[in-house]
Amino acid sequence: MKKLIFMTLLCFFSCIEAKAITDIELSSGELIPSFDKNITQYNVYVSDSISQIEIKTIKDETDRKVENEGIITLDDEITYHVIKVLDNENNTIEYKLNIQRGMFNESEDNAYLRELIIEGIDLDFKYDVFEYQVNIDENVEELVIDYTPFNLNSYTIQSGGTNLNKSQNIIEIKVISEDGSYSNTYKIKVNKTIKTFNQITDEKNIFGQTSLTKNEKIITLFTIGILSLIVIIIFYKILFRKKRLVSR
Repeated sequence: MKKLIFMTLLCFFSCIEAKAITDIELSSGELIPSFDKNITQYNVYVSDSISQIEIKTIKDETDRKVENEGIITLDDEITYHVIKVLDNENNTIEYKLNIQRGMFNESEDNAYLRELIIEGIDLDFKYDVFEYQVNIDENVEELVIDYTPFNLNSYTIQSGGTNLNKSQNIIEIKVISEDGSYSNTYKIKVNKTIKTFNQITDEKNIFGQTSLTKNEKIITLFTIGILSLIVIIIFYKILFRKKRLVSR
């Protein structure tokens, strides 16, 4: 019975989840990172000669409405563009594109990162922003970080990212240009949630488990409610029967 209730609730929540488009296509440049419906921030690099770009989306359903597609005119340096996706239940998802002109080059004095990806984190990365802050759960001990410089012949040095056993951790990625004349350092402050004893105790259920999913919590509360109702009904019947015996 419990399994049946769990599957019913799981199917219900899966059905109401907002769906998204399956891809974004550009006439120039490419999305960094590659498109994923759960990632909402992207960088796009194009040369100085590109003044316009056409944006198309690939939809997973024919009745999906997408706003801000088509040809857009680019600013001199960076253009911020938002694509809005609406489904037939009026759920809205926004995908933000940071379109940058003139940085897609491999010069010997280039000391910038082209992309920076942290697995499991939707990072709004920009090549000329050097400080970031992210939050992680207490059970995460290591972050998987992937990055690519504009000039593949430049040098990169990373420190941090493993043994995340403190509430605050610092990760640094230093980029040194190919000719050694310039360098930039990207810093990522990682805030780790360290739960207190009271928080851990509050999260425990009646079976002593500490890691319940949302669906499991709903089922647990539902089960407790049903059991409580049964106990009340039984108690009421026993009490009513005793009153009838006394009255006789």
